[in-house]
Amino acid sequence: MMALTHAIISTAGISLILTTNDPIHLALAIAGSQLPDLDTSTSTIGQIIFPISNWIENRYPHRSITHSLIATVAIAILASPLYFYIDWKTWLCLPLGHLISCFSDVFTKQGVQLFWPHPAWCISVSNPNRRLQTGGTGEYWVLAIAAAVLIAAINLSGTGGPTALVGTSLGLRSNAIETYQQSSASNHIYANVTGTFAADSAAADGKYFVIANEGNEFVVINKQGIFKTGTNVITSRLTAEVGKPAAASVQTLEFDEAEFAIAPIPDTLIFVTGTLTVDEPDSIRIIANPKQLEIAKLIGDKITFNYCPLETAIKLLSGQYITGSLEAKIFSPTPDL
Repeated sequence: MMALTHAIISTAGISLILTTNDPIHLALAIAGSQLPDLDTSTSTIGQIIFPISNWIENRYPHRSITHSLIATVAIAILASPLYFYIDWKTWLCLPLGHLISCFSDVFTKQGVQLFWPHPAWCISVSNPNRRLQTGGTGEYWVLAIAAAVLIAAINLSGTGGPTALVGTSLGLRSNAIETYQQSSASNHIYANVTGTFAADSAAADGKYFVIANEGNEFVVINKQGIFKTGTNVITSRLTAEVGKPAAASVQTLEFDEAEFAIAPIPDTLIFVTGTLTVDEPDSIRIIANPKQLEIAKLIGDKITFNYCPLETAIKLLSGQYITGSLEAKIFSPTPDL
């Protein structure tokens, strides 16, 4: 097969199997797909690394040692630092790209010695006329189909893969939670909700930004306020949608009889959670909305915040000297509400 065909088939396979569209993963798949043809100096990779390909070519037949399962295992071992220093997916792309490339050559006229050093040749079709010929019409059809599969796989992996696509279509809660857990550190996550408000049974359908995941429920926000699914919003259907790239981080804020002197950060959305002791509780006025999550609660001289927007906390604690700690969840840039 042509180098391009091997590259497209392997990247399509990697994208489907690992549900990835990561450029590094696809690049490693391409690299792995070219390694079998290191046994001939006329191949693309053979010309690039001529000394190595020439050495192998003079000692082993084409489509033997470099097209074998032993070669795949050797590549997996040599690539093992990727497993320890990056992750298992990145490591697997190189040997799996090689294996897929070797397997695709089984459908060619010559076949491959997949079980080298055993001399048997693995060929998929007994009739030679039905096998693929390098550069032939049949290979170009395979190339076109593989390219279409690759495009579909890349788009599908962006939704989390086939399982996630089915889960999203059915509105499965577990799929929404999985999407949040996988992508919330690097992207804004939105919840598409179909349901009603628990307080008055009014329709709560709409798109909400997800602040946090608590068990099987989400804490969400839109222009109307902050809500928790299962408590403030009763959902009949909930799906998660991955938004723009963003950073989400958590910081701990400590106070020891200090004034609450924290200013908002431009283009950043911050929510605080925790309990503080205040010196003048009588001056604090909290207006609660029964339809929404209780984001601030005052009992005696202690005020408890629960995903309270920083701007609201600043207003409530203006002029107060406080003791305690808060956990600040920070989203940057500010999501669309």
